[in-house]
Amino acid sequence: TIMLRIASVAARTGRQATSTTSIRTASASASWSSLSTTVGYKPLVNIVYSHQFNQDGKRFFSSNSSWNWSQSSGATNPASSSPASDEPETISKSVQTQIMDACSSLHASVMPLNSKLVGPLAKNSDKGTSLPFVFLVGNHSSGKSSFINYVLGRDVQTAGVAPTDDCFTVVAPGPQDTDQDGPALIGDPDMGFSALRQFGPTLIHHTQLKVRNGTNTNEFMMIDSPGMIDSPVSNSGVPGYSGGSSMDRGYDFQGVVRWFAQRADVVLLFFDPDKPGTTGETLNILLHSLGGMDHKLLIVLNKADQFKKIHDFARAYGSLCWNLSKVIPRKDLPRIFTMCLPNKTEGAENGSIGAGLADLHQSRDDVIAEVMKAPKRRVDNVVTHLNDSVHLLLMHAQIAQDVQKKYSKLVWNDRIQELGSLTAGVGLSILGVYAQLPMEFTGAAAAVTVFGVGGMKWFNGSKLQEAEKNMMTMEELSAAFQRTHSREISEADEFTASVWQRIRENLQLSLKSEGLDSFPSVSDGDLDSLRKILDDDIPRLRRMASPTHFGSKA
Repeated sequence: TIMLRIASVAARTGRQATSTTSIRTASASASWSSLSTTVGYKPLVNIVYSHQFNQDGKRFFSSNSSWNWSQSSGATNPASSSPASDEPETISKSVQTQIMDACSSLHASVMPLNSKLVGPLAKNSDKGTSLPFVFLVGNHSSGKSSFINYVLGRDVQTAGVAPTDDCFTVVAPGPQDTDQDGPALIGDPDMGFSALRQFGPTLIHHTQLKVRNGTNTNEFMMIDSPGMIDSPVSNSGVPGYSGGSSMDRGYDFQGVVRWFAQRADVVLLFFDPDKPGTTGETLNILLHSLGGMDHKLLIVLNKADQFKKIHDFARAYGSLCWNLSKVIPRKDLPRIFTMCLPNKTEGAENGSIGAGLADLHQSRDDVIAEVMKAPKRRVDNVVTHLNDSVHLLLMHAQIAQDVQKKYSKLVWNDRIQELGSLTAGVGLSILGVYAQLPMEFTGAAAAVTVFGVGGMKWFNGSKLQEAEKNMMTMEELSAAFQRTHSREISEADEFTASVWQRIRENLQLSLKSEGLDSFPSVSDGDLDSLRKILDDDIPRLRRMASPTHFGSKA
């Protein structure tokens, strides 16, 4: 009995010591204190309190802990959304660095072939931004700037009902608050935005950088975009909207949004109750600039707490779904995150629908959780970008090689005909001299040979020019695609079809600009090197980036 009592006292003492240790450890990090006391996130398994700190004072946990993101309460503090550095790492930093370096090296290795063939990959597409980033796009006054301020934990962007900013604003963490204009940002060789020069000086002067200290995270950037407003002439491409120019802002807004979205690790598309998808420019952006990015696109219906009655919410939500169905060619629409940000009257009886819907806070926390995963998404996105780029270049090279072979066959057939006629004429002339035939016969044979071969060469040249033009039509290029990818077409491979849709216009333009006669040749070795990246290198990188599971291969 005495031993049992001693053991009981020791157990209680041990628990108290452990609790004291955890409290002291939590007090060493303000962000974790806010997270554990305000939000109350619960660990699914016991945490080994062997916390370590790096030079910046950030804590990281051992890999045997995981977090239940569904246990957040309603009133969430900006700092309470767990920073990416506080989440358990699925793969080590050294492995992430290896993957990023390997992807950069492989991507750089295919760029010479892309330049040689005037391929579909943009210049400097193998170079990423200095940090992962989250890209926000949407209607004006939809809450993009307020969301950035909320996530970062300080007022960085100006928020308001009317349009408050006409710039693409890069908000980056740094040691002190600093602002830079567009020319300085795009001219910086280390930030990774130099390729934006292609959109012209108007965009350059409508871009800015804000470096801010003391934000809730220093592992990724957030990029705000100008709020979208319909001009008197609506944009084209959206059913139900009249045609217009994509240069209403003085630069290609759709192209700029697509440039940012392609390189972003998370893309947030904001709508608000006043304009739930009825802005034509927003739908046009979703159709033309954000297509093919479903894996990192989150659609957000913000300010849902402004609804006074449930049927108002239902009408706005239904209107958004109806408008999205015009540009999303699927029966099943993606999830729409219905959320709101905390305000001074939150929790009071203000008569809004937000006072009775706690799941608005849950949706907000879900969105923030995805935002905080941006640094980890960077690894997967870089591998995906490499895979996508190699697929595009491989198809471009395969079809170009097929067209070249068909054109070369016509050229050699014409040359054989010309050489055969010349040989026959020369032989006939030699035969006349050897047989001591009259000089008139020999001269006539030589003249017929010269004029015949010359006329044949002119005729074949004209026919070849006509054939070259025909080969570069979209119909003939589609036929070449069917020849080179017959197996994929027979298997109804949708991915292959989508790749073809993306490269065909660029391929046609490349062939027309260079001409089949001077277009660089594509060797089988070039194709084999691209296939090796797809078949060997990318699967290896995927395994390195994949979390451990029962299907993993050593």
